[in-house]
Amino acid sequence: MTTALSPAHTAAGPAPAEDPARAPGVGGPSLAAARPDPADLDPRRALRELAHWRAGTREAACFPYDAVLGHYRTVGKNAVGAELLSALRAVAAEAAPVPAGPAARLLADWLPQVVDGTHGDYDSYLGSPVYASLARTGTPTAQVLAALLGDLVAVEAATLAGAPDGRARTRAALRVLAATAQGGAAAVPPNGADDPAALAEACTRAVRAAREAVPDGVLRAVELTLTPTTRSHDELMFIRVIQIFEAVFAAVARSVGAATDAVAAGRGEAAREALEGARRHVAWTSGVFRVLTTMPKDAFAVIRANTDGRSAVQSTAYRTVETTSPELHRALLRSEVEAGELTPVMRELDDAWGAMKRTHWGITMKVIGAVRGTGGTAGASYLREAAEARLFPALG
Repeated sequence: MTTALSPAHTAAGPAPAEDPARAPGVGGPSLAAARPDPADLDPRRALRELAHWRAGTREAACFPYDAVLGHYRTVGKNAVGAELLSALRAVAAEAAPVPAGPAARLLADWLPQVVDGTHGDYDSYLGSPVYASLARTGTPTAQVLAALLGDLVAVEAATLAGAPDGRARTRAALRVLAATAQGGAAAVPPNGADDPAALAEACTRAVRAAREAVPDGVLRAVELTLTPTTRSHDELMFIRVIQIFEAVFAAVARSVGAATDAVAAGRGEAAREALEGARRHVAWTSGVFRVLTTMPKDAFAVIRANTDGRSAVQSTAYRTVETTSPELHRALLRSEVEAGELTPVMRELDDAWGAMKRTHWGITMKVIGAVRGTGGTAGASYLREAAEARLFPALG
């Protein structure tokens, strides 16, 4: 994925300015930026708590995450001063090569996201090491998605009273959450409903149900990975959306790999189940795209100009799906598994993957037009060409 899911620095000059006069919410600043806690606006609290932690026991579980995150989310990562960055980099440099225990692992995974300054990459923007560790420890993708969606819905709902323009996005996000097992089958007020309070209440119920279904450790890990580069409310949504896509890509890559292994072992039913799970994940993303389409063009211009080098072309999970899927067909040709047992679901997955890429291309044209994309790509034309590539071209 690239461009609409991957910000870049344009050649048009300096980053567009955020509009401080806008109400918090869609097209405006985040709540933290618009109504800052004085202690979070100034870096001294974070520096003081960090110094106290470094001078004490230095237990990872006691790291002052909240003070650091409070400042980052208030001013935007790109505006964090050199003194705090230097202190955090010192902590990162002193971290053990092999962290002992989950708290130390979380801290080691999280630090790259806050010490990258203005020179980060896609992984540091998303907090990919945190999500990779969750996957390695067996955390179900459904739990990660529920935590991400729950936070997205909560952040959007928090601005409804003062920014009614956010109702369409909030409703779209709530629909995606309600479609998950953890969403508690939330009732979503219909389009055109004029009562923000009713929508906010529906969001509260759905978020509560989602969070109750997710372990505290997963909720905390997801919470820590929201470190916007700007003060824009839209960037909070943007980060969560691309984290959701990345979780889906990783799940699809694992499923295709599991199907390939199952085919090699002659277990056709196991392979079919793995591919069907991958297809469901990909098809589910259509609702997530609807959330993304609520981003105003000028808001994306701000994000794009402040995230130079953080391109989703760098997504390892996406590339893995594209490059390893043909191996499944080659394994099928060598296997005792009947081709007719798997080719229908392989085609369904291929069709869903292609539809997802075409949707991405359409959103790119709508939001940013034909400007050059990230990672040296040609933007929308790159996406159009990529959408034509099949996962299983040998199927015909």
